[in-house]
Amino acid sequence: MNTELLTELFIPNIGDQIDIPQYIHLFRTLQKAIVEGRLGSGSKLPASRPLAVSLKLSRNTVKAAYELLQAEGYIETKRGAGSYVTSIDLTPITPEHKTPLELNNGTGISYSKLMHRLEWQKHNQTPPKAGLLTPAIPAMAEFPWMQWQKSIHFAGRTMKHQNMSSSLGCEYLREQISSYLKIVRGVSCSKNNILIFSGSQQAIYLALQVLIDPGDHVLVENPCYYGIHGALNALDAIQIPIDVDQQGFKLTVADQHKSKVAVITPSRNYPLGHTLSLPRRIALLEWAKLNNSWIIEDDYDSEFRFDGPPLTSLQGLTAQSRVIYAGTFSRILHPSIRIGYLVLPNDLVEPFATAKKLMHGNIPVLPQLALANFMASGHFSSHVRKMRKLYLLRRTTLQLLISQSLNHCLTLVDSDGGMHCVYLLTDGYDDREVCDRAKLQGIGIEPLSSYYSGGSAKQGLVIGFAGYSEMELTQGVQALTKVLSALK
Repeated sequence: MNTELLTELFIPNIGDQIDIPQYIHLFRTLQKAIVEGRLGSGSKLPASRPLAVSLKLSRNTVKAAYELLQAEGYIETKRGAGSYVTSIDLTPITPEHKTPLELNNGTGISYSKLMHRLEWQKHNQTPPKAGLLTPAIPAMAEFPWMQWQKSIHFAGRTMKHQNMSSSLGCEYLREQISSYLKIVRGVSCSKNNILIFSGSQQAIYLALQVLIDPGDHVLVENPCYYGIHGALNALDAIQIPIDVDQQGFKLTVADQHKSKVAVITPSRNYPLGHTLSLPRRIALLEWAKLNNSWIIEDDYDSEFRFDGPPLTSLQGLTAQSRVIYAGTFSRILHPSIRIGYLVLPNDLVEPFATAKKLMHGNIPVLPQLALANFMASGHFSSHVRKMRKLYLLRRTTLQLLISQSLNHCLTLVDSDGGMHCVYLLTDGYDDREVCDRAKLQGIGIEPLSSYYSGGSAKQGLVIGFAGYSEMELTQGVQALTKVLSALK
């Protein structure tokens, strides 16, 4: 190939390659030309000197590119005869030659079956979150940033004195969580039973990875938080949906077969808000004992109970070690504080710590230390008490606003706490259509039906109130009223 043709390949793209060495740019240009067949097998490359003159490069730059091409097998140098493109078949494998299944994304990239299941989950189950009245959003404007900043400073000063070798997480934080859970939630644990994660979703997913295999049966609430559906779909588990009523998870003899794990929210079902009654708690614990099964207790929203103190955890009701307790701080405090945890039976601590170290590594120590100091200083408990009062006020405001303008088409589902309300729609409305229309108006409500499995889905709206002022709640309900009126 003559130098003029190589110049035509090299020069047009040089402006896009300012940040890389010129010999790398030349190497990549020639490599691409060889792979694409523009420099065919056996083609002779120009000598380094005339090519350098033509491209206005130093000869050493051209020689370095040639040496790299030779090292990677694209060209061979014949003494006294110059450099030639190798005679091996360098034609790339085209996408249609690939045998693995491919996602229909137009890239021709092959993915695992796990990625297919995650992609299905993204497109089919997760409602978009945006705008006013979005559920699970805390009152971020009320977060005590000054106290948190002091805790960050404390963490920075003391981090060098901390033992960072434990795969369980920061010891000081585990001590604080253990003390808090014993007092407030009745959880039976020590710091050595606690494993720290980047949020409860990561924690629950790892628990499922450790406990189940593809094809295993897992009991889930119906309705259920779609993050649980997503985790189980990704792991190719068979979900056994158990309907939830006013007393929570309805476990019967017919539902108990072959299930290795039950994933539940006994303190407050998400999204309905119902609490698992004591008789059903005892029955579920007995089921786990008799069947040698595990219960993953996702203690969602337990701090925000308005009709009295938080209930004792399911884990704290039994001396039997069949319950794995999961909690998080991001929904209680602020979404940016991505810290969650598991409370594990003694026999599970070591295998879970091993799995976490392998799959996730250690969580950064600084935010763990800051949170530990925030708890030890009393700021965490103080903030929870303050938010409990504020959320009760905001819930009352939301319910009053809806009763004044939407009582004819929305019926409240009773709940004793939480950060959102659920309303059932009267006949004639499709909750997904309502939510799609609301999104266009800047309203982030979610369709109740999206949380159900099977054909028992109820039509309703999941409406957040915790993160919104009285003015924002008013604006949100006014916009929702317009949406529902237009769909009559």
